[in-house]
Amino acid sequence: MPGYYVHLASCNKNAIENRSFVLGVEAPDLLKKHLKLYGDVKEARKKYDLLKTADMPDYSELENRIMQKESVCSTDGLHYGVSSCPYVYACWNSLTIAQKSSPFYRGYIWHLLTDRIMYGRLNIDAKFKDFCEVHKNDPNIDELKKAEIKKLHYDWDKTNAKIRDTYPSVILTDEVKELNVVGFIEDDNLSYVNLGIVLETIEFLRTFDPLNANMDLCIEEVLNNI
Repeated sequence: MPGYYVHLASCNKNAIENRSFVLGVEAPDLLKKHLKLYGDVKEARKKYDLLKTADMPDYSELENRIMQKESVCSTDGLHYGVSSCPYVYACWNSLTIAQKSSPFYRGYIWHLLTDRIMYGRLNIDAKFKDFCEVHKNDPNIDELKKAEIKKLHYDWDKTNAKIRDTYPSVILTDEVKELNVVGFIEDDNLSYVNLGIVLETIEFLRTFDPLNANMDLCIEEVLNNI
């Protein structure tokens, strides 16, 4: 999935200065990571409460989704499906009028939209399926799949380095830094990710003002540009 650097870089200057919005952008990945890191929902809740701003929801509002397993066949989990194809409208339409005005939930939606357009434009799932089809009769297919997944992970680490250099004003937050999951690889050779498409998409997303704009129109325009 696109890393934290991609998500933060895809927010315009006005939105990125709002702490609640930024935590919303991080939430779909961060909250699941906290549960894995601490191994206990009570400890994950404590961490959330330390980060929580006054206009963010209580942990109980998100807990059920944090505990759910994400699946391409459902709208469950923090990504309302899976990060490669989140059901953005399912998330947006599930929110109350008050929640739709919340900087946190607007950041949350922006995360899902960024995932959706990045994966759609990069066509990563189709590339992986093509690889599996070509090698389906190979007796070492499972190991080959693992190697391809590693290539994708390395691609995002290489992309992080490029985004860091292209957008020096984009700084990782402390809560992301302490996870120690953001890698940087100085290498131009990419297997699944097209850097030009990533940078073009970041620039496209930065033209929106997700903190204040009509989000229904934002969602429609982003999805229409995949």
